[in-house]
Amino acid sequence: MSQKLTHAKNSLFVSRMIWREIRGAFRHFVFFLSSITIGVGAIVGVGNIAANFEAMTAHEAKNLLAADLEVRLTRPLSDAGEVVLSDLAQKGIEVVRVAEMVAMASNPETTQTQLVELKAVEQGYPFYGNLLIEPPIASPFKNENVVFVEEGLLLRLKLEVGDKLGLGDLDFTVAGLVKKEPDKVAGPFSLGPRVLISQDVLTQTALVKVGSRIRRRLLLKTTALWPPEKLKTHLIEIWKDESVQVKTYREVRPRLRRFLENFTTYLGVVGLITLLIGGMGVGGNVHAFLTERMQSIAILKSLGASSVSILKIYLGLTLLLGSVGGVIGVALGVGIYQVLGHLLSDFLPPGFHFELFWAPIFQGLSMGLLTALLFSIWPLRVVGEVSPAGVFRQAVEGIQERSNKGGLAGRLCLIAVLVLAWLGLTVWQAGSWKLGSSVAAGLAGAILLLLLSGRIMLFCIKRMKTPRHLSLRYGISNLYRPGQQVQAVLLSLGIAVMVLLTLKQVEKNLMVQLENNIPEAAPGLFLIDIQSDQQEKLMAILEKWNLKQPTTLTPLIRSRLHAIEGDKISEMSLEGRRDRWYFTREYVLTYQEDLPLHNVLARGLWWGAEPDERTEMLSVEAEAAKHLGVDLGSEVSFDIQGVPISGKISSVRDVDWGSMTTNFYFIFPPEALAGAPETFVATVTADEVDDSAIQNAVIDAFPNITIIPIREIIETIGRILQEVARTVEFMAMLAMTVGLVVVSGAIAATRGRRVHELVLFKILGATRPNLMAMMAVEYAIFGLLAALVGGGLSVISAWVIVHHFLKIPWQFAWEILFLGGLATVTLTVLTGFFVSYRTLGEKPLVALRTE
Repeated sequence: MSQKLTHAKNSLFVSRMIWREIRGAFRHFVFFLSSITIGVGAIVGVGNIAANFEAMTAHEAKNLLAADLEVRLTRPLSDAGEVVLSDLAQKGIEVVRVAEMVAMASNPETTQTQLVELKAVEQGYPFYGNLLIEPPIASPFKNENVVFVEEGLLLRLKLEVGDKLGLGDLDFTVAGLVKKEPDKVAGPFSLGPRVLISQDVLTQTALVKVGSRIRRRLLLKTTALWPPEKLKTHLIEIWKDESVQVKTYREVRPRLRRFLENFTTYLGVVGLITLLIGGMGVGGNVHAFLTERMQSIAILKSLGASSVSILKIYLGLTLLLGSVGGVIGVALGVGIYQVLGHLLSDFLPPGFHFELFWAPIFQGLSMGLLTALLFSIWPLRVVGEVSPAGVFRQAVEGIQERSNKGGLAGRLCLIAVLVLAWLGLTVWQAGSWKLGSSVAAGLAGAILLLLLSGRIMLFCIKRMKTPRHLSLRYGISNLYRPGQQVQAVLLSLGIAVMVLLTLKQVEKNLMVQLENNIPEAAPGLFLIDIQSDQQEKLMAILEKWNLKQPTTLTPLIRSRLHAIEGDKISEMSLEGRRDRWYFTREYVLTYQEDLPLHNVLARGLWWGAEPDERTEMLSVEAEAAKHLGVDLGSEVSFDIQGVPISGKISSVRDVDWGSMTTNFYFIFPPEALAGAPETFVATVTADEVDDSAIQNAVIDAFPNITIIPIREIIETIGRILQEVARTVEFMAMLAMTVGLVVVSGAIAATRGRRVHELVLFKILGATRPNLMAMMAVEYAIFGLLAALVGGGLSVISAWVIVHHFLKIPWQFAWEILFLGGLATVTLTVLTGFFVSYRTLGEKPLVALRTE
């Protein structure tokens, strides 16, 4: 009973002391709270953006797939496979069959024909997304005698809604126009307008014959008991003898998903750095506060308080402030993620609304509290070592520690625990052990370089000849004032400068690369889906304008990779491979007599003049060759609408993909692809003012031709790069803000000494301008050292990103370093004056009375 009473009294004592400390020294905790608040805000803001992007990609992926899961069939299912579909229906899983093929549509009255992309679906399509048909029809695929077409087909065949359209052996009534199709992926290479019919009537058209090239798919809508990943695993196992390819909606548009994941991860790392800088501010703030409280701690000990009780007071105070800072940080984080959402609005689909997720809020609160604890433990460790004799000390030069046996081993163990704890936080924020450990190692290296560089610079400054000018002399000497947190300031501000200037230099290099890759005579328009019988009339139309470059037509043949060295792609194990896309993508082939412009032979020979030697030759792009594992002499086979075409690699090309011309992974000699179904693409280089007129003329003559305005695409790419850059700049500015908060805390920590020194200078006749000049020199040196160290490291990190990751030419951006350094010095000086301006107004008599 007595132990419980003692424990209760001790807890009450600790609680009262915490409250007294908060009331009596709140000014000390403003910088503590600010450091944690901004760091937590960054984590919560970025976390919510990442969660919203994940939700968006999942939502859009379902719409793009029109289902939860898709099964691609290279041949019809066997009887056993059909039994599996029946079992799925009994489990509540809905299935829709889809068949796609290239067919010829006709106007029965004029016999005029047009190549179309025919798609046959069952009732219930689509499960997700919107199939927009005009006029709207409730059950569009219930009636077998109707078709729905894209408007371009009607213009081409001179038909209207309600007219007849011939497909194979049947004539259908055009019941509406297809305005939007959820699972049709937009792309430049289309063989013709889309036509939608019912699955039940496809066989009656006589279009499906032996050898017909049909792309069959099954769209599945899963249930709660059978989520997509579970069902995918089940189908792969049970259909291992069927020729199927199964993918969930999460595997749709992997490049966009990967980009958003990488982007939000990078923002998360910047947020983590912001919290790290805030942690340094917390450590410096706690150190300064305990230095000021050394005599109070000694008095408490002399009155009988135990070291454990005193440690509980200041540890509890730290946790309380960390919690308060975290809560305020959550509110700030909500605002930050709204700002980020506005900056990244172009990445969002129409109608998408941001939601607030609780997981990032919990993570931000937890990380803020743990960061406050981790960075406070080191200065708090000496509370138990304070001797009551300290109450008789008139001036404390810093926290004095008692030397004790085994003290070094204890400190090393504590350092190890803190490092491991910070590593755990980094891995948690990064989302993976590999990335988290890499980020932690990179930050550790940057911190060590900053510390080393800062020490070298301070050493050099200390060894410099003392300036005769009063302001310079005392401004420099103030760097070595007792209690001055020079290293903490250089470290926190230097990291912030490094992050911000790294970003600006990478952005500069990207924009320069984009501008340099646009040739002076870059084409303004790409014309896609040109039919063989349209070439002469199209060229006649284009000749009416004064083109800067002659227009050339390039043939396109759609295909898929069938086999490499006899090994079929369908039988290869590609799961988990980062370069899987090279094996499963659709390849657009072409045939060329001569080596195209902007292509350079890396090795091998271009085909010669002898026809017998040319038919089996093939040229491949260097990156594709590397990922596919092929080289000179390798045999590669393609499937062109069911017809296999093979070739042996005779040359490997380096391709300039930024040349704004048509480039290809694989090129055949003309003889090899004779008779293959082809369309053509053309590039048009004209004055910008003529682009619109050319588009109108071509569309009026050939509604089926798709025109891509290149200038608009380039402007869009530039705008997206700028939006991404602005977003990361915003996050980097948060890191810079926390760095300035740390500077403010370091200056405020030495306020008592500053007041004493300034009063003595005033007594000796120093004027306010003299005192301001001294302070300006001190703060300017702070900012200059941080700019030099952070700027130097930013050049190294930017070069690594540009050269090794982006793989583009490096251009040194001296103007960014100069302006960044100037801004750092200016902001540091202004921050210093803002924090310490009151000390300039202290009256000597009032200040001396407090001594």
